[in-house]
Amino acid sequence: MALSLDFQNRVLYACSCSQLAPLSDLYFCRHCKVPRCQDCVFSTVESFSCPHCFEACSVTTELKAKKGRCNHCFQCPQCSSTLTTRSVIVPSEVLAQGEQPPSKDIMLGSSSARTPSKMTPPTITSTLKSPGGTKVYFLSCSHCKWSTRDVGIKDKRSPADFKDKVSLHQARISELVNFYKEYALQDVAEREKVKKPPTTRRARTYGGMLDPTKFKPLLSCGSDSPTTKRRGSSQISWDCNICEKMKAKPTDPVPPSQDLYSKPLNLAETPSVLQRLMDPSFQPYSSSNFWPRQLFLIAKKLHRCNGCDHILIKAEMNPGSIRFKIQQIAWHVFPHICIVENPSLEAGKESEVLLSISNPVNYSMSVSFQQFDPNKTRVKETVSPCSLPDSLFLLTPNDDLGDLLDEHTNIKDDPQVVHSRHPGKLILKFRVTAQDVSESIKFMFEMVFSHKPMIEADQNHDETTVKVPVLVRLLRCI
Repeated sequence: MALSLDFQNRVLYACSCSQLAPLSDLYFCRHCKVPRCQDCVFSTVESFSCPHCFEACSVTTELKAKKGRCNHCFQCPQCSSTLTTRSVIVPSEVLAQGEQPPSKDIMLGSSSARTPSKMTPPTITSTLKSPGGTKVYFLSCSHCKWSTRDVGIKDKRSPADFKDKVSLHQARISELVNFYKEYALQDVAEREKVKKPPTTRRARTYGGMLDPTKFKPLLSCGSDSPTTKRRGSSQISWDCNICEKMKAKPTDPVPPSQDLYSKPLNLAETPSVLQRLMDPSFQPYSSSNFWPRQLFLIAKKLHRCNGCDHILIKAEMNPGSIRFKIQQIAWHVFPHICIVENPSLEAGKESEVLLSISNPVNYSMSVSFQQFDPNKTRVKETVSPCSLPDSLFLLTPNDDLGDLLDEHTNIKDDPQVVHSRHPGKLILKFRVTAQDVSESIKFMFEMVFSHKPMIEADQNHDETTVKVPVLVRLLRCI
């Protein structure tokens, strides 16, 4: 008997918004006492940093100036790995003539990975000058062995001399961005004028209205009156002139090359779609046009609960650290449910399913099960009827020394419901009646477990119970 190879999403937990997700993708709010999914939290970016050199960058104009990329680290255009800086000694005569040094030069070390303490690149005056030559640098990939020499990029006297390739349309893009910035500022100013409250004026006398000469310009000009010109006409004419100036000029289509259909295709030099889209400004059509790209910065985010606005995930500010100041995830609180063995199911017959429930915390936890009521939640799943254990079970603490202790052996369990008991784990028997075995069988229940606060700020609170719906999907036997 062979089983299907789809082992993902076997056990799903329902969020407070009735969305099903694996336990590893859920958060747990200790204030609301409910699970939260990715849609139930809102994120805020705290800082940006380079994943290679760990150079930090705040969310300010500095990030816009860098365009979200690191100025010191580069990405391989062929395999997306991080390029390393390698150095060679080149004869002074070759460097003076501007020739490309041969690739068989002697390497000085395998790589010189940049660290935050070595971010200052050596200058031309501080480069190593031996009696036989000068030290120069080039970029190389340690994974696919691609280097800047393969595409004809000359070696540099300093690692900081490697720059990103400037797009041919950069001037046009900058011109459009500046135009829309100015237009947005003007739009905000116009809105502020509308919101501005009217000023208090002195009461006027209407004796001057008897003079018909004062209204002659208004009656003669109509919509082109001085008031209308002052309020709207100048603005409209200015917008039209600017828009006419910023309009793109049509160009003649580029004719295809003569050897487009006759030239044989060399797949070794043809980049893939992913390699072309890595550089959307140029999209190289051949591997000889590859150019190293600056490495993207990664963001550290802060996640908050939508219900109470408390912090769920907060990482440390140090770019090189992987620790969290606050980490409230469901994996540390909810009991872990796993399928011990996929049974052989028959249509219309009741089958026994073994599920293991593990305790993730270091205190004893009570667990019980209830029938799932589809009217209370918005979960839309077609499930099979199941028979649940109707007892209250005690899970021993998750202790590394639990195998040496005999505390779990003193608990008497019903053998018709409990298959076996281990330190911090319990294997229970569930009975499912399959209706259609041609597809995967699903059954659902509600798990109720006790939760004890583990943070010092919540030690005064009493023990509470948490209820969460659980969906178990059994694989179809082939």
